[in-house]
Amino acid sequence: MAVSAAAPVGAAPETAAVRLITLLPTEWTAAIVHCTDGAAVIAVAAPGTVLASQVEYTVDEIMRATALTGWTIRPIKHEADEKEHEL
Repeated sequence: MAVSAAAPVGAAPETAAVRLITLLPTEWTAAIVHCTDGAAVIAVAAPGTVLASQVEYTVDEIMRATALTGWTIRPIKHEADEKEHEL
């Protein structure tokens, strides 16, 4: 799953991305895909037994942390993700 975090005015997206990544469960992996002036795109991967809805819930809970106050987040669909779910 990839997410985009939108910055409050004057906030550094790189800092928020690192904060979010450090708050993820230790068995998950994440990487900063890219940052712009007002947003960061982060790729998050959980073990295969973790449902996408659990990933979304966990990321939503992390976004409530004081260190991320003012940030908003949205999932990003990638073509590869969509192909994975095609029937």
